[in-house]
Amino acid sequence: MSLFLISTSRNISSLYRQRFLSFTPRLLSSNQYNNDIIQAKKQLKVNPSSAKQSPRLRRYHYYVLSIATGALIGTIYALRQVRKHEGSLPEYVANPELLERKAMEARPLPPPVTKHITFDAPPRKNFPFNITLYQFVTCPFCCKVRAYLNYNRIPYDIVEVNSVTQKETKWSLYNSVPIVVIENEQIQLNDSNMIISAIESYLRQPTQTFKNIMKLYKSVVEKDQKGNLIFNYPNRYFIIEPLINDQLEVIKEEQKPIVNNQTESFFTRFFSRFFSRSISQSDIDSKKLQNEPIYKPKSNEENEYERQWREWVDNTFIHVISPNIYCTLRQSLNTMHWFSKAGEWEEIFPWYQRWIFIYVGAITMRGLAIYLKKKYNLNDNVRISLYACGNEWVNSIGEKDFHGGSEPNLADLNVYGILTTIQGSEAFQDLMDNTKIQPWFKRMKNLVELHRIDTSIMTIIECTGCTLIAYGIPFSMFVFTIAHHPFRVIIAMTSAFFWLLSLLLSSLLWFAVVPLRNQLAFAVPFAVLFQEIFRYLFYRVIKKAEFALQKVQLQELTEKGMVFDRFAVAYAAGYGFGFISGTFAIVNVLSDMTGPGTIGIFGHSQDFFIATAFLTLAIILLNTFWGVVLFTSLDQGGIHQYLGPIVVVLTHMLFSCLTLFNRTTRPIYSISIITGYVILCGIIVYALFLRGFNIRQRLNRQ
Repeated sequence: MSLFLISTSRNISSLYRQRFLSFTPRLLSSNQYNNDIIQAKKQLKVNPSSAKQSPRLRRYHYYVLSIATGALIGTIYALRQVRKHEGSLPEYVANPELLERKAMEARPLPPPVTKHITFDAPPRKNFPFNITLYQFVTCPFCCKVRAYLNYNRIPYDIVEVNSVTQKETKWSLYNSVPIVVIENEQIQLNDSNMIISAIESYLRQPTQTFKNIMKLYKSVVEKDQKGNLIFNYPNRYFIIEPLINDQLEVIKEEQKPIVNNQTESFFTRFFSRFFSRSISQSDIDSKKLQNEPIYKPKSNEENEYERQWREWVDNTFIHVISPNIYCTLRQSLNTMHWFSKAGEWEEIFPWYQRWIFIYVGAITMRGLAIYLKKKYNLNDNVRISLYACGNEWVNSIGEKDFHGGSEPNLADLNVYGILTTIQGSEAFQDLMDNTKIQPWFKRMKNLVELHRIDTSIMTIIECTGCTLIAYGIPFSMFVFTIAHHPFRVIIAMTSAFFWLLSLLLSSLLWFAVVPLRNQLAFAVPFAVLFQEIFRYLFYRVIKKAEFALQKVQLQELTEKGMVFDRFAVAYAAGYGFGFISGTFAIVNVLSDMTGPGTIGIFGHSQDFFIATAFLTLAIILLNTFWGVVLFTSLDQGGIHQYLGPIVVVLTHMLFSCLTLFNRTTRPIYSISIITGYVILCGIIVYALFLRGFNIRQRLNRQ
C-alpha cells in the first residue's frame, strides 16, 4: 500500500512539472508581446504625423459607411414602393394594331344600319371611301363628328348604339363612341378628335390608301387593373401631312367631277327627269357650288390657332354643358325627356326601361352635375360659366363670320356640334338669349344642314316605280306565256334550282380563296362560268328526260293537238334562270327601299335605285334568251351548236364585267345599261333566227 502511494505521488509531481515547463515559454512569449506593444505606443507618441492621419482615416471610414447605409435604405424603400404599387402601374400593349385587326374581323356584317345620310350636292372635296358611324344620337362627341361630315357633305351610314346594352359595339375593343369604320379598307377610327383630324388630313392631301393616313395616328394602348384597354392618341389634334411616297396628285382628283358633269350620260339626264325631282335642284346647287371659295392651304400659325381652340372645346367648354342642362331636377327631367325623343327610345326600350332611364337617370345626372360643378370649379350659378364660355368664343371670332374667317374651321364645327347636343334644352335657349352667339350659330346651321338629306323611310312612289321597272315585263311574260302551262312552270322552277346550285358553287370558291375574297373582279368570271355550266347540265337533263316529259304532256298535247315544243322548254328554262338571278340582284336594294333608304345609298349616285331596276330587267331578259339560244343551237346542230354556246358565254361575260363600273367611287351606270340592252337586242335576233323566224315571209303572209 505504501509503495502504491509513493508511486502515485511521483506520477502527480512529474505531471505538474511537465505542465509548468510547457507554460513557461508561453508566459515568456506573452511578456515579450506586451513589451512589443509598449514599444509601439512609445513610437506612436514619438511620431506626430501618424497621430494626424488616424482621424482622417476614420472620417473616410465614416463616409463610406454612411454612403453604403444610404444606398441600402434607398434600395429597400424603392423595392417596397414598387411592391406597393405593382398592380397600379400602367401596362402598355405592344401591338395594338393586331388586336384591332382581330376585332374588325369579328364585326358583324353587314352592320345594322339605321340611317343613310346623303346630300343633294357633291362633296366639298372628294372622299372615295364608305363610312359607317357608330353613335349615340345625343352624345356630344358623336355630334362633333356628324357636324364635320355634314359640312363636308361626305355620305355616311349611321348605326345607332343601344346606350345600355351596347350590343352593336361588342366587337370593338374601344369601349366608347363615336366609332367610324372605313368600309373599303376595314379600318376602325376611334376618338372624335382623331376621326376628324384623320379625315381632314386626307382631304387636304389625299393618299393612295387610307391606311397611309392611319400610320400618322398611332394609338398608345394601356391596360388597367381590370384588364380594360385605354386608347390614347397623342396626335389627335394635329393635321399631319402624309409622306411624299403615299400622296396622290390632287389636281387630277379635283378635275374629275368637272369632267364627269360635262360628260353626263344621256341615260342619267333622261331618266332622272322622269323619275327624280332633284335634277333641276342639282343643277342649281352645282351653280351655287361654283361660287364657293377655293380651299387654300393654312399656315402653321393658323393650324396652331385652330388646334388651341379645339383643345379649348374639350378642356373647357364641354365641361360646362352637363352642369347646365342638369342644373335643377326639373331641367334634368326635361332634358331626359328630350333625349328620349331625339334618341327614339320608344322604339328601342320597353316602357318600364324607358321610365327608369328618364326618371332615375334624371336624378342620377342631377347628382353628377353637382359633382362636375365642384370638380371644374364652376360658378355657383352655372349659367354664368356657360355665358362666359359663350362670350369667350364670340370674342375670339370678332368681326369675322366664323372662327376660321370666311369659312368655318374645325374649331367652329366642334363648337357647333356640341351645341346641337343641347339644342332642345333650356340651357341652349338661355345661351342664345344672353350672349351674342346666335348669329354665328345660324350661319353654321345654314352651312352644315343645307344640303343634308336625312329620310328614315324611302318614298313608296320610288319603291313601287323601281319594282315595276324590274318586274313589270317579266311578270307579264309569266302570266301570258308560262302560268297557264304547268309543264312550263315546272321547267322554270327546276332551272331556277340549277341556278342556285351554280351560286352555291361560286360561293364555296369565293369562301375558299381567302386572299381574293374582297376582289369582286375575281368572283364575277367564275360565277358566269358556273352559271353557264349548270345551264348546259340542265339542258342535258332535259334531253335525257325528253321521252318521259312527252308522256307527262301526252294528255294536254292530244287535247290541244300540239307536239312537244323544244322552243317552249328552252324559253321556260331561260326564264327560270333569269327570274331567280334578277331577284338575287335586286332583293337587297328593295330591302333598303322599304327600310331606312334615301335617294342614294352607301354614298352612291341618286340614280342608284333606278339604275339597279333597269339592270335587273336586263338580267332577266338576257338570261331568258340566253337559254333559248343555247338550247336551240345545241338541238339544231351544225355550226350553230358551237357558235351558240360561244356567243352565250362571251356576251354573258361581257355584260357581267361591265357592271363592275358601277362599283367605282363615281359609278357610270350608262355603260353597263346601254351595252346590256344592245346585247339583248342581238340575242333576241339570233334566237329568232335559230327558231326560223323570217320577217319577210311574215310580211308577205300579211
